[in-house]
Amino acid sequence: MFRKIISHLSFSPALVGQLSFYAKRLKKEEATRRLGLIFVALALVVQCLAVFQPPESANASSSNDLVEGGLGLGANRSLDNFLRPYDKNSRHLKDMMTYLGLTRAEIASAEYGSFITGSVKRSWGHNPIHGESNQEKPTVIRDKDGKKVTTVYSRPLYLSNGKDARIYGWIGHSKKVGWFAIMQACGNLVTEKIPPPPEKPPEPEPGEIQLSKTAVNVSQGNVAASSIAARENDKITYTLTAKNVGGVKKETELADFIGDVLEYSRLTDKGGGAFNETTKTLTWPNITLKPGETQTRTFAVQLYDQIPATPVGSSDPNSYNCLMENVFGNNVTVPVTCAPPKVIERVTTELPQTGPTENMIFAGIVLSVVTFFFFRSRQMNKEVRLIRRDLNAGNI
Repeated sequence: MFRKIISHLSFSPALVGQLSFYAKRLKKEEATRRLGLIFVALALVVQCLAVFQPPESANASSSNDLVEGGLGLGANRSLDNFLRPYDKNSRHLKDMMTYLGLTRAEIASAEYGSFITGSVKRSWGHNPIHGESNQEKPTVIRDKDGKKVTTVYSRPLYLSNGKDARIYGWIGHSKKVGWFAIMQACGNLVTEKIPPPPEKPPEPEPGEIQLSKTAVNVSQGNVAASSIAARENDKITYTLTAKNVGGVKKETELADFIGDVLEYSRLTDKGGGAFNETTKTLTWPNITLKPGETQTRTFAVQLYDQIPATPVGSSDPNSYNCLMENVFGNNVTVPVTCAPPKVIERVTTELPQTGPTENMIFAGIVLSVVTFFFFRSRQMNKEVRLIRRDLNAGNI
């Protein structure tokens, strides 16, 4: 367009009107491209901040983690982040490793690397997640005096991560356990088997207690809560049942970890129990059941009026996954109607693997292209002004 007008201007002076129109359009185009250049430059600044000072996950740790917050990222990544709480026996970490057969020297000699989840590897954590029906097994941890100090749970790693996931962490070998790994994201132990206890366990008390749990969505017609997606403000009632199926009376504790449930709801009725804010556990006084006797406990939660769109936990893939999972004997899973961002997150499970270098190169290319077109418009606008000046002076 520009070349056509200029080449015919000396033969047809009437084209000066079109030249004037073209000059006005170039001014608008220059203003538009200047605005685009400003926005691209601002976007590049934001991109630089995201690259050189990346944000932390909103839920970078879980109460299931053996080491809260994991073993660090980037320059902060270190096995010392595991050994320090081990030496302090934080949350009975040393007791657990010793009971399972791992020595400090074996842990310290582990090398950083990665492994594929597979089908036989088991992860260990503080909380029950999937239930015994999904091969989750509790292990009572005892100190050197044989006293119970805590209970940890092992479950197939693929239940949370899938069988083809690549996990990063420290990998080592133990004389008693064999292959083991400590996951970077959460500090949880991964083994390929359940180690036997160090000594003959104490004889179990007579009697056998059978635990079970049900959940009802009161707001949607008292239907089984696991059969329908819970919505905002729905009220769900949980019933815990303990039954003595043995031949003699037996005492049992009643404790229910509801941390995963409380990600999408709040506790509205404790049912006479006591709630620990730190451990997210609801407990009742121990009870003694006669043979065949059954006792129940009931509590209720209500979903928030706005379902959180918090991303899936970086250390615990079962966290904020649009499911309220709870284990008390059996597993009760209540689906949650999540916000659109969570739907996208679940459908698009993995974005292209691009790092800071690729992002900066792409941003630089976009900035170069926008800058080129801006200065091109500016140059053409200047040329039109010069031609119009020569035309008015009679030089054309």
